[in-house]
Amino acid sequence: MKSVTIGIPSYNEERNIINLLRSLEVQYSNDYFISEIIISDDSTDSTPELVKRFAKKNSQFNINLIHHCERRGAAAGWNEIFTRCNGDVIVLYDADIVIDKNTTAQLVSCLEGRTGLCASNPKPIQYKGIAGRASSFIAYWLRSVRNRGLSQYTVMGRALSVTSEVAKKISIPTDIIAIDLYLQCKILELGLDIFYNDDAWIYFRPANKLFDFASQVIRGSLGHKQVYSYYSKFKIDLPLKIALTEAARNLIHDPIGALSVLICYTIIPYYKLKIKEAGSAKWYTANSTKAFDYNDRL
Repeated sequence: MKSVTIGIPSYNEERNIINLLRSLEVQYSNDYFISEIIISDDSTDSTPELVKRFAKKNSQFNINLIHHCERRGAAAGWNEIFTRCNGDVIVLYDADIVIDKNTTAQLVSCLEGRTGLCASNPKPIQYKGIAGRASSFIAYWLRSVRNRGLSQYTVMGRALSVTSEVAKKISIPTDIIAIDLYLQCKILELGLDIFYNDDAWIYFRPANKLFDFASQVIRGSLGHKQVYSYYSKFKIDLPLKIALTEAARNLIHDPIGALSVLICYTIIPYYKLKIKEAGSAKWYTANSTKAFDYNDRL
């Protein structure tokens, strides 16, 4: 039976960290056990107090809260988890998601043979407005792209699993924005495979405000440009034909979402003038993606 370290980097997640921890309570499998939960926290809000209170009430969890008094960025959080983990497998979860009851098992089970990393399937919920519809359309477009095979969009940092043996060989530069893409490239560099598990569902609330949507798109674009020379050598660029084909398929199913994407992208140049932190690994926090109820995830 494999031992699993749950790793959670967090920054000011008082509105959702307990939702994630509650969703971990129902994770169970005969093939693994959760040996520890490491929370690498940079919060200035009540996140640490909430975690401590949860840990006291749920002593069956071995929760290791590592709190820092300054914001260091997500890469530093991942590196700390990689260094301190004791489990055979690390399952990384963003703090502003909740997970399906079988997700951890799905992520752990795929790490066999030459597979060094397993990617999850993010499902948008509780989206609204133009920005929310656009975010949801993009999420489902990315899902269809991932089902077509490996590309630079295969791994999303919201949830993934990696073997501890491999993780301890990797250190992510703290100025990297697209840390999930960087990790994907490092796994390929080690000669290992990436597996996308469509059954490893995690639930997230997409950006429901135009400012938040623009911030995420701009940051993602800058993050990919930052490591383009790195991932291009692995020939995992998404072919334009596949990108357009999957966009057309999703347009048929969600024309309003497609129109929302078009509208949102036309106003991104305006937001580029207003968003100052998009080029930093310590980016603006999208408040409209926070605070949804674990029980309302479906």
